[in-house]
Amino acid sequence: MRLDHIAYRVPDRDKTVHFLESLTGYSVGTEFQINFDDGSSANCKALLPSEKSSPEVFVSEGTPNSIVDEWVRERGETGGIHHIAYSTDNIDKAVEEWREKGIKFLSDDIIDCPSDNLKQIFTEPQDLLGGIIVELIERGDKGFCQNSVKHLMESTNGSKK
Repeated sequence: MRLDHIAYRVPDRDKTVHFLESLTGYSVGTEFQINFDDGSSANCKALLPSEKSSPEVFVSEGTPNSIVDEWVRERGETGGIHHIAYSTDNIDKAVEEWREKGIKFLSDDIIDCPSDNLKQIFTEPQDLLGGIIVELIERGDKGFCQNSVKHLMESTNGSKK
């Protein structure tokens, strides 16, 4: 497995993105908004590394009372790293192995987005990693897939670490 991406949830995505761009050489690859059923939303930017072997970075900011906004507020309004993702060539096998080692996931099912050639699942927050959630991801050559981000954000709603 290799580190695929790091996802930040922050109060001001533009300031965070500018900060990361100025320090790391990353650049915005895509920008989009996720609209939730309750009328709230999350504004997202995916940053691409200058080196192909480096992980991508995902930054989101939520409107008031959104999943993202509530997570940021629970962390003293500063937000932080929400999850880290590791890519695998066989997510079904990886999930089975992790479950055998006692890792619990936030859902029983792997999120499957065939149109994006993408499968993903989140662990429960991991105490040994400071409460960070770990995502397992199996994907083709696409970057962040907007179609799955809403489902992923909703699957972590309620994870209180």
